Amino acid sequence: MKKILALIAGILAFSSAALADNDRAVTLDRLPAKARTFVMENFPDARLAYAKQERDFLEVHYEVVLVSGVKLEFDRRGEWTGVECRYSTLDKNIIPEPIRAAVEKLYPGTEYRKISRDRREYEVKLTYGLELTFDRDFNLMGIDD
Repeated sequence: MKKILALIAGILAFSSAALADNDRAVTLDRLPAKARTFVMENFPDARLAYAKQERDFLEVHYEVVLVSGVKLEFDRRGEWTGVECRYSTLDKNIIPEPIRAAVEKLYPGTEYRKISRDRREYEVKLTYGLELTFDRDFNLMGIDD
């Protein structure tokens, strides 16, 4: 009886682990409409390196990488959750205006490498290597170097 229970537990553990990593390649036209619009408006001349849909149980995320080295992340509705430039800087139009104003006041003339957001906060990484964290009301919460 113990062997049967151990076998069943092993099968369940293996099958849930196999389902946890369910990534699949998608084309740009298979992204949610908001994600497609974001890519076309902010990176009109960019070429797609790859796009994939990531499924983690109840969550669905999309990752888009452009040939220029820009990595974009979207949630299931197509809202951006992260934008990162590996070899260049971000267009300042992607950064919300209150964050741009606060960063310009603290670090005039700076450029951005990365921005990410979740339900509680925004995080921006500057070319200086500093990471600034803002709450949902765009109040500066912390600076990491």
